[in-house]
Amino acid sequence: MDFKRLKLRVLATGMDFLQAHRLAARLLLRPLANAPVLRRRMKVLPRAFMGATAFEIHDVDTKRGRIGIGGVEEVLFGSKIIHLLHTTLAEHLGEEEKNRVLYDLGVAQCQWEVSQALDGGRWAPAPLVPLIKHARILDEVQADPLMARFFANTMNMVSRLITDEGGWGRLTFDVSSMPLKVVLENSQEAQWLGPSLKPVCHFYAGIVAGYASAISGEDLVCREVECKAAGAKHCVFEVHRHER
Repeated sequence: MDFKRLKLRVLATGMDFLQAHRLAARLLLRPLANAPVLRRRMKVLPRAFMGATAFEIHDVDTKRGRIGIGGVEEVLFGSKIIHLLHTTLAEHLGEEEKNRVLYDLGVAQCQWEVSQALDGGRWAPAPLVPLIKHARILDEVQADPLMARFFANTMNMVSRLITDEGGWGRLTFDVSSMPLKVVLENSQEAQWLGPSLKPVCHFYAGIVAGYASAISGEDLVCREVECKAAGAKHCVFEVHRHER
């Protein structure tokens, strides 16, 4: 077994264990992750797997009026902004163009967030970053169940910190096949814009595409195939490669 696979196996096994025993992690490891000395030295993802929440990991600078997580600055706003993005753009653009702008905005936002997180050096230990973000990762995920476990655990943890605990809804990645499948529970877009005869989560489709594209280094596209606003149990997205 080469060193890369050994490292992957150790990481994937540790991630699986901590995800399967979240209560134990929160009771035993969370106090360590939030200890004043360690929290200043530990990266975001290890702290999260140890049970720390996004609220505990966020940095708040009241003197500068700034809040961020692992070097990624954020702005908190009410969920009504989702509805306003749709309605305000609709006043100036046609339906298709409005949806395309929302999608492109989601892509750009999440490509920026992932790049800031991984390239900034505060989210993951340096030896881990090339395993998460590299140009052949989708091929490796499809060919290697071990890489698929590692990639899914990483993507689901990143989304937990940014989307789940950011109030956007609960996002889960399934990377076992191509196209990739992403399930969103409690979509804010669907809540504000339903009921509808067709999918409405164009901004969130862009967010999913942005996450996946930034990690893989490929220009991936995302399509919502089921939407809660249109009567589905959850919103479901498929992430495709462009035709070559």
